[in-house]
Amino acid sequence: MPLPFDPAALGGVLPSPSALAVATLALVAAYAIFTLVGFGSAMIAATPLAAVLPVARIVPLLALLDCVGASVRGWRARRRIDRGELARLLPGMAAGQVVGVTLLAGLPANALAVALGLFVALYGLWGLRGGGGTAPAKPLAATWAVPCGLAGGLLGALFGSGGFLYAAYLGRRLPDRDAFRATQAVLMALSTGLRVVLCALAGLIDGPLLLLALCAAPAMVLGVALGGHLDLRLSRERFTRALNLALLAAGAALLAKVGWAA
Repeated sequence: MPLPFDPAALGGVLPSPSALAVATLALVAAYAIFTLVGFGSAMIAATPLAAVLPVARIVPLLALLDCVGASVRGWRARRRIDRGELARLLPGMAAGQVVGVTLLAGLPANALAVALGLFVALYGLWGLRGGGGTAPAKPLAATWAVPCGLAGGLLGALFGSGGFLYAAYLGRRLPDRDAFRATQAVLMALSTGLRVVLCALAGLIDGPLLLLALCAAPAMVLGVALGGHLDLRLSRERFTRALNLALLAAGAALLAKVGWAA
């Protein structure tokens, strides 16, 4: 049975069925977790996708999917958005994105990635130690919005994964889980939307990549549905624990990625 598209147009040779299955499962898992905690899709899906696609196609592909997924979630929950926290984070996020893109070419990325991975992993461990992730954490001061927004935008531009900093900040500012998720979704939509624009300006987004994103969309939709189903079963305490576990996993994954690259 002929395929409805040219596999070569997707950026590489046709992968084996097993590699394609692993990539699909990775996307489902990535967007289930993305739906639960508002970040993590790139950390989870990038390595399995590398067995199927050239790396240069993965970053813009995930940016497209993240932007669509986060925009849909943000729009559906728009009445729950905390506009005050959004206004505090946005200026730093935008400035961080600009600085990150400017520094991308000459910055010693590996050293920064190691520091980032350690920070995120230790932050997750620290959160879990606070009563095993079940004790309510003390709220952060609003002044933390500036450094968190700036660092999140910077790391998003450099590594495609700065959303955990917004989540770490909002998780300590918004006790309402729906408000947290809606605000985080809008931040991720704006962040990834800017990344999509930058990738398009750099010539990394073309017709074949848009076709690939369309082919990957069912896995994303399934992951979002799975994440929504799991969320209905999570109490506030379990959600906090899941968030801290995701932070720990994100830091470990980044450290492992740097180790593989070395």
